Amino acid sequence: MPDDLSLLTPDLDSLGWTPKLSSWADAADVVGRVARTTRGFCLVFTGGDAILAASSSVRSATGLAPATGDFVTVVDDPEHGPSIGQIAERRSALSRRAPGRVPESQVLAANIDDVFVMHGLDRPLNLRRLERQLVITWESGATPIILLTKADEVEHHREAQETIERIAPGVETLAISTVTGQNLDRVRARFTGSRTIALIGLSGIGKSTLVNELSDGVVQRTGEVRASDRRGRHTTVTRDLIPLPAGGIVIDTPGIREVGLWQAHTGLAKTFPEISSVVSDCKFANCEHNAEPGCAVRHSRMNGLISEARLIHWKELHSELDLQDEQLSEFDRRAENRAKADANRRRNGERRRKAKKTKDRSKGR
Repeated sequence: MPDDLSLLTPDLDSLGWTPKLSSWADAADVVGRVARTTRGFCLVFTGGDAILAASSSVRSATGLAPATGDFVTVVDDPEHGPSIGQIAERRSALSRRAPGRVPESQVLAANIDDVFVMHGLDRPLNLRRLERQLVITWESGATPIILLTKADEVEHHREAQETIERIAPGVETLAISTVTGQNLDRVRARFTGSRTIALIGLSGIGKSTLVNELSDGVVQRTGEVRASDRRGRHTTVTRDLIPLPAGGIVIDTPGIREVGLWQAHTGLAKTFPEISSVVSDCKFANCEHNAEPGCAVRHSRMNGLISEARLIHWKELHSELDLQDEQLSEFDRRAENRAKADANRRRNGERRRKAKKTKDRSKGR
């Protein structure tokens, strides 16, 4: 299979196109699914030849940037040529807070069914990072599956698997190896029909290697891993939607270190069910779960039902989301004030123009 996505020509059915989408895009001449976004352009699978469509106009017109996995219409813009026209409503979206000071979201993958949250067994477990990844995955509306890669490089992976299962209740966790084939049959079983699965994790943990294995060919370049710190080169630099020969779709993503949460209160509750299930039982609605009387969370902690490490991290993530809510409210307030000020300036300007016209007419008489 070629490395260049533009040479792939999957049909619309295999991409997940449905009668509902056909009704939505009834008047469109060209429809498809976004396979890659980069620098103001989208590579779109249309059921025939893939086309490159400008997407910057969508950003400015609607504030919604197309993401890999989106179903779209393509129009012929007189100035820009093929351009993204409309974006269908997303049934799921894997998002994080975009890096930077301004609070805004970055969609990593759209219209996904599962997310493979990947961690390399060749490096120390980072449970706090994994919890963050689970929060954004649960919030997306997709189902998380944890893949522990490079199982062939360690002698005892069961201990690591059990540790992760304690902080990811109800989440399927698999130790896999592309060298020995361990559990790859269970991974492949997730890809049926047009099911779409996104991969997230650090660079060098084997995301692109897994894509190569699933696609029976080299569709993603893989890089060496530095022995000094177990970090891989950033061989995947775009988020690519790749149809698999046996059915199903995988979305490979670049390695991300910063996993900022984005409006993820639901995802937080699902990631920490042992805490979210008792929070409402606290005596006070504004309980901080420290030394307040009648604190159900503290009671569960004292009875060993909630671990101290999990509680500390839950508080940190909860505070992060509360701060984000405050920032977004402040941004909305400022935007509303600017809109009011602009409207007042327009009204005052109109009054001055009318007064001047009246004055000019009086002088003329």
